[in-house]
Amino acid sequence: MMPVSCLRAAPLSRRAFLRGGARAALISTTLGAGALLSACGGASGEESVADMPKLASIENFRDVAGTGEGYPTVDGGRLRRGVFYRSGALTPDDADTAALARLSLRAVHDLRVLAETSLAPDRVPVNAVRETHEVAPIDAFAAMPADAAAASAWMSERQRQLVTDPVARLQFGLLLTRLARVPGPQVFHGTAGKDRTGWAAALLLAIADVPLDVIIQDYLLTNTAAQTQIDARITAHAARIGTDVQTVAPLYRAQSATIEAAFEEMHRGFGTLNNYLAQGLSVSAADVGMLRAKLVA
Repeated sequence: MMPVSCLRAAPLSRRAFLRGGARAALISTTLGAGALLSACGGASGEESVADMPKLASIENFRDVAGTGEGYPTVDGGRLRRGVFYRSGALTPDDADTAALARLSLRAVHDLRVLAETSLAPDRVPVNAVRETHEVAPIDAFAAMPADAAAASAWMSERQRQLVTDPVARLQFGLLLTRLARVPGPQVFHGTAGKDRTGWAAALLLAIADVPLDVIIQDYLLTNTAAQTQIDARITAHAARIGTDVQTVAPLYRAQSATIEAAFEEMHRGFGTLNNYLAQGLSVSAADVGMLRAKLVA
């Protein structure tokens, strides 16, 4: 059974602003509950792309387009799988290196800063190039929240900063531009594949006109895809500062409030997704169109 959160309807104001109109609000009437269940990973569970690897040595590796037939768009389309992938640090073992090679990746986009990359250098697949887009990490390890609510608020504020910080905006804009212009399958990643990577993936899904409800559910899939690593970080953090795991859990688990905060900040500062892409990230309309053409089947 799918979790009730998958069917949670976001307020109309959050769904409708992505393109400044009411198209995104059509999800409830045009797709229906069955389509949304499929989009969230339920329904048939069939795989239309057989070579999606299960990578034990790379945290949170998955297809941006989802599974099965791919995520739906608000106008009845579907996303094309095998175009863009997302993950944590790209440090595969030998078996996963061979699996990655079968994806024919052409570019690896690293969102980490130099201090992070020196600790866990990328292992770039054959025939792929590595490009860097340095965005300062959200340093959850440094947080010392008094309770879970404070931890949640701390994370939401840091996610908002990914939208407002000039350096982050520059780098996310360069990332989207390169994703549009480089031919062939590509992967982008941070260290754990949740915060910076999650915002980049959310932007791609929004560009493709995926309903906001589904974008949020995709963000939450990190909790399943990286459960072991997340639990280990929570336990270590709680022990280090002498508190319980519930207090620090929001620092490491993906929460709908966190990604919603980023979209709210985008709405507050730029009004619509198109304005944010053009004015905030300096991504051209042509490149936005190329991204949509790549993503939507």
